[in-house]
Amino acid sequence: MTSALRNRTERLALIHLARKDRGLDEYAYHALLAGAAGVESAAAIETEAQFEEVMRAFANLGFRRKPSTRKRMPVKPEQQGNYCSAKQLYYIKGLWELASRAKDEKSLRAMVKRISKVDELRFLLKGEASKVILALRDICWKAGINPDGPAPRPTDACIHNPDGART
Repeated sequence: MTSALRNRTERLALIHLARKDRGLDEYAYHALLAGAAGVESAAAIETEAQFEEVMRAFANLGFRRKPSTRKRMPVKPEQQGNYCSAKQLYYIKGLWELASRAKDEKSLRAMVKRISKVDELRFLLKGEASKVILALRDICWKAGINPDGPAPRPTDACIHNPDGART
């Protein structure tokens, strides 16, 4: 059960977790440590055998180590090696430069997180990258920019009249 718990910090954490789980007060806790391992505090436990004896005493009181409730995010076989390509990243950044008002990396990451639930662009899967690209293309079209055409030049944005007024 505890052979993998060789780290002192992990041992102490497990002992304190067991104490809390069993609801032991200070006196009962110290009596258990003294009776099981001959120590006055958990920090004084030095050997694996002492730790095992303390955990055996907690087990006799009904403590059972529960598996972690932390969600593990498994990598599905279809996701392995399925990250978006460099061309997709380049295209996403180019569309972002065309379409956005705030042309910084932080706002791009916020939009990508909103669409694909991914914090960083490098973790985008190909399918998620396609969703981001389609959303950015839609933003471009709504802004009146053709995402397939050449990039707008500053001189194309405003035409000067011969009398000097902009239109």
